[in-house]
Amino acid sequence: MLFNDYSIKDFLHHELFRKWVINPDHDTNIFWENWLAEHPDKRGMIEQAKDILLLIGEEEYAPAQEDQQEVWAKILTTIHAGKRFVMPQWWRYAAVFLGVLVASVVYYNYDRREIKYTTQYGELRTIILPDRSVVRLNAHSILRYRHNKTREIWFDGEGYFSVHKNTDQPFLVHTTDVNVQVLGTAFNVNTRRVKTQVVLDNGAVRLNLNQAQLPDITMKPGDMVTYSAATKQFSSRTVNPQDYCSWLNNTLVFNNTPIIEVVAALQDNLGIEVKIEDERLAQQTFTGTIPMDNIAIFFKTLSRSFNVVIKEDQQHNYIISRK
Repeated sequence: MLFNDYSIKDFLHHELFRKWVINPDHDTNIFWENWLAEHPDKRGMIEQAKDILLLIGEEEYAPAQEDQQEVWAKILTTIHAGKRFVMPQWWRYAAVFLGVLVASVVYYNYDRREIKYTTQYGELRTIILPDRSVVRLNAHSILRYRHNKTREIWFDGEGYFSVHKNTDQPFLVHTTDVNVQVLGTAFNVNTRRVKTQVVLDNGAVRLNLNQAQLPDITMKPGDMVTYSAATKQFSSRTVNPQDYCSWLNNTLVFNNTPIIEVVAALQDNLGIEVKIEDERLAQQTFTGTIPMDNIAIFFKTLSRSFNVVIKEDQQHNYIISRK
């Protein structure tokens, strides 16, 4: 049957397979989904071929024009001389060497390929890393790591890290502002609003602050460190970690928090726009819990407590003003 005897190399050169990987459409998706359903034993080979094709791109290797002309000229010379063309021994060695070289380059790049996870506004996602560490991604976040370095993470957004302990290989989290090094612990990282905030839930971590003339900081449970490489602003204090990890339960918890900061948290997590027309109101504080799937509760509480009017436009943006 079609494709049954194909190798990875055969798939890489087949037009229908290449179209499915590089430029898929409805028909090619249906075809390959049905084919894989009928040939589940080929799924591993197909996935590997897809990875390699995405890595090397759409262009296939072809000799330079002058090289083609030179080879063809030698073939014609041999034919005209009445001799049977036989590949020279050095060509055979060169072909073997080239094959090994190409395979090495492909494997090297395949091994170093980047794995990336993202979340949209209002979306939470659980990532289980190859080393058994678990990361809960909050909304609008990005986590990246290389295939061959699974305990070194590049992160943007907000996430809760439960790191599997490995004393031989520390776990590293890189943000724009800090580098977090840990052997085994749980902590929350938030990189929004041009700063990085690290809250340690349990265990111990060491922070290296980028572009700061400060020594590394060893945190203990309950510590919160906030630093911005752009503004050079730094702060450290003791907090209740559960308040900063409440998003794990799809809620936001605030204790005497300025309303302008509450609004910023809603924007970061849900992607909504909230405009406060009264500057004095923006500095008032709010204490309470906001379910992220029902922010109307927050607006009702705000309206009753501060005697304000909340209007929603057709784009689901909100305007808060005094009555």
